[in-house]
Amino acid sequence: MYISEIYASGFRCFAAVAPLRLALSAGLNILVGPNDAGKSAIIDAARYVLWTRGDDYIRPDLHDFHVDSAGVRAWDFTLRCTFDGLTPEEESRFLEWCVNEGGTLRLHVCMKGAVRTSPGGGSVVTSQHRAGVEGDGLPLDGELREYLKATYLKPLRDAERELSAGRRSRLSRILGSMPVMGPQAKPSSDPDKPTLFDTLAKADTDVRSNSAINGVNTSVNTDFLSKLSFADDPLVATLDLGARGSFDQILERFELYLNPTHGDERVIRGLGYNNLLFMAAELLLLQSHPDQVPFLLIEEPEAHLHPQHQTLFMDVLAARATAPETDAQQRVQILLTTHSPQLAAGADLESMTMVVAHRAFPLGKAHTRLEADDYDFLRRFLDATKANLFFARALIVVEGDGENLLLPAIAEKLGRPLSRHGVSIVKVGHRGLFRYSRILQRKTAPSIGLPVALIPDWDIPPAEAKDLVKPRRTENEWKDDEVASHVATLTRDEGDGVKAFTADHWTLEFDLAVQPSLAGDVYLAVQLAKTNSRNPAWHAKVREAAAKTFSDWKNSGLSNVAIAVKIYQPVHDKDASKAEVAEQLAAILRARPETPAQMRAILPPYLVSAIDYVTGGAPAAPNAPPEPDTPDRD
Repeated sequence: MYISEIYASGFRCFAAVAPLRLALSAGLNILVGPNDAGKSAIIDAARYVLWTRGDDYIRPDLHDFHVDSAGVRAWDFTLRCTFDGLTPEEESRFLEWCVNEGGTLRLHVCMKGAVRTSPGGGSVVTSQHRAGVEGDGLPLDGELREYLKATYLKPLRDAERELSAGRRSRLSRILGSMPVMGPQAKPSSDPDKPTLFDTLAKADTDVRSNSAINGVNTSVNTDFLSKLSFADDPLVATLDLGARGSFDQILERFELYLNPTHGDERVIRGLGYNNLLFMAAELLLLQSHPDQVPFLLIEEPEAHLHPQHQTLFMDVLAARATAPETDAQQRVQILLTTHSPQLAAGADLESMTMVVAHRAFPLGKAHTRLEADDYDFLRRFLDATKANLFFARALIVVEGDGENLLLPAIAEKLGRPLSRHGVSIVKVGHRGLFRYSRILQRKTAPSIGLPVALIPDWDIPPAEAKDLVKPRRTENEWKDDEVASHVATLTRDEGDGVKAFTADHWTLEFDLAVQPSLAGDVYLAVQLAKTNSRNPAWHAKVREAAAKTFSDWKNSGLSNVAIAVKIYQPVHDKDASKAEVAEQLAAILRARPETPAQMRAILPPYLVSAIDYVTGGAPAAPNAPPEPDTPDRD
């Protein structure tokens, strides 16, 4: 059996009027999205309903109740986990708690929390766990509760402490819960096959007979305790290994640690490796209990792991979530949250759910506007840099390096730095803008609501560039209906927050070169990129020569477009790298003295509109004073 849905109403960020209904698969489920979207609240909802095998202290308090936009706190919340896929044995075992829905037995485990005013003032939080969709079924007894407990790995785990010896250590509880440890807790009936209890008892006996230990015992008892005792209440101490205590106390003396790379001397290993060891121990416990629901909750498994180990760990999880069922182990259902683009890039898109503004948006084929071949395409090309789209507050999708390097500088000059507004830029190459934006578009309402700006090139050269591009057709050789069809292609998948801002002329670099106030800067950037030199003296000569050449072009009566063609020719002919041109131009633009309002009149309008769109701001009035530094869009 597995959890098919998690429901939350009135709980933290999930209002009663907009409750969470998160559908889960029986395998791997990954929650992604920006901070404060509700991912941790979903994990905690499952913990509150099911409890955990770590015996974490879980008790709702006043802060678990939703607070609406008016500042009014809810008085009730409802959490529910729905279980499907019950085996015949599970159906008969939990028949009293199940409900028959259309011939299918389901188990709904419901937790209800309530705030009540105490007679003496203040508030009292109460909670109850019952079966049923509305929590109106039978209470959950101890056997069912134990069967349903989840395994939980919290974020920023102190793995070294958890695996060290100590009272109620996590390692001792993991060991004590493993079925193989049961027979080891008592003496063996076969002297030739001693149990762990026998081995420790013998070691304890040997320790107590040691002369040094006896000397310490005698000294403590004779020199100190005998003199501190009452006549009728003598104090006597014993120094040994403590094997006479309970088996749990014995297990609390165990440690689990990684062996050194070289030699036998124990060394302290890094946080990342210790986290891998701790998660391995938890997975071992999880697969060792075929008599319990194998449900694993993980928050931020990437903590302390470098990218390659994140990928390896995700591979292990995916294998455990799809492993065939055997008598020795069950397939594990996993629900995890992550902020790692590396993990997100390596995961199957259909296993992911975006959590945005307290709503869950599954990314499977039944929900997005992605086509079937889009999933195959994204499986090949969705890397860690592009996976930033799962965590952004807004998104700009561009084709190449020029836009990727220039847009942050342009946004800064407009007073709208992208990082301050949580905007990510995703560079996807010449093809595939809509393949990525369709991830964020839904087949049915509601929409995800993230602003997504697509900035494709116009890709039609002007007539003045005919000698440069022939035999390719230029703009004057296109028919009106062909242009209209081309525009329709560039904007075909707009909607659900996705808008296309196409270049006005040919490419981004060419559009900047067409602007009279920017043309000189673009030409200088191209010339600096061509030199491929870091020598300041040589740069000064390049600047001087570029200024003279540009001035001669202006004085010759050439049109702005004709000058732009001359500026762009080295880029078109690949004599200058687009990336190096963009890098040089970004530095030049950042050094310009204009205010944000003045830059609006200089830059191509479609770029200004795109940046305004993703940063959530309206265009400033012409000649307005500089815009103050703005807070995040949300």
